[in-house]
Amino acid sequence: MKRLYFVIIPIVVALAVFLYLRESKSDDSRQPRYETVAVQRGNIEVKVLSTGTIEPYTRVEVGSSVNGRIDRVQVDEGDMVKEGDILVWISSEDRIALLDAARSALESAQDRKDEEAVKQAKAAYEIADKAYRPVPLTNSIRGEVINRSCEPGQNVSTQSVLFAIADRLVARVQVDEADIGKIKPGQEAWVVLDAFPDDRTRARVTKISREGARVSDVVEYDVMVEPLQVPRQWASGMTANVEFTVERRDSILVIPKSALSEREDGSFVTVLAGGSEPRKIETGITDGKLVEVSQGLREGDRVVLGQTTESESESNTSRPRSIRMMMGPH
Repeated sequence: MKRLYFVIIPIVVALAVFLYLRESKSDDSRQPRYETVAVQRGNIEVKVLSTGTIEPYTRVEVGSSVNGRIDRVQVDEGDMVKEGDILVWISSEDRIALLDAARSALESAQDRKDEEAVKQAKAAYEIADKAYRPVPLTNSIRGEVINRSCEPGQNVSTQSVLFAIADRLVARVQVDEADIGKIKPGQEAWVVLDAFPDDRTRARVTKISREGARVSDVVEYDVMVEPLQVPRQWASGMTANVEFTVERRDSILVIPKSALSEREDGSFVTVLAGGSEPRKIETGITDGKLVEVSQGLREGDRVVLGQTTESESESNTSRPRSIRMMMGPH
């Protein structure tokens, strides 16, 4: 009996110790583990994003002034032209008829080896050539040839469009009515083309439409953005993505938006200062990720982003214990 007693006592003690340790560990696992970030100085830039196309500010189509045939083309796509430059020479139908008749007579005389007839045919051809000179087609604006649709020997009419001339290229985008009030003439913008995603072109707002158009139940307004200098790689019809700079503030106190708790009586954060305490703060602008802190916090204060238990952390090992904001100059 005594032997059985000495066996049972150690088992009971061991079980008691095991239960105590398990309960202590369970209590410890329920202790909150905070994710924190320090209040730092950074920059916030509020933007409106929109998409559109590259288009000419002024586009002029140049058509033939007569019915006839093209003799010579003087310019090509990409050439810069000024007002009054000759783009192409065109022979009218009357000139073509006379020259063709004179040429046919000359060829016939040459076939017959009739020297007198050849002499007369050459004289007739020279008279026709001098009497009906080719008609020059001139340019009306200074700009770039963005389209050429004619070749020597091509027959044309007064309905034919031979060239398109653009004075300069701009980005024309659509901004919905929720954001159009944030866009002003002269406002800074950046243009990025789908064709050249690594190139950012600085630009300014030059025109805002006064009439909106309903697209998929959303009212949109045309906004014209003009680059300070048109890049050579721009071409009419390219897709343009425009960033409008609405507001920018540098070297201000900022915190992640996830640290903010909005209540009926204001904005609050949880600050770690010997313990955790809620604190009411005043906020300023936000870009959706960072929030400006105008009152209530100092640089270096640590605010809580969220809290987890150890058991939750074990089930989500990729979740960091502390987050550091990267806020270099924009």
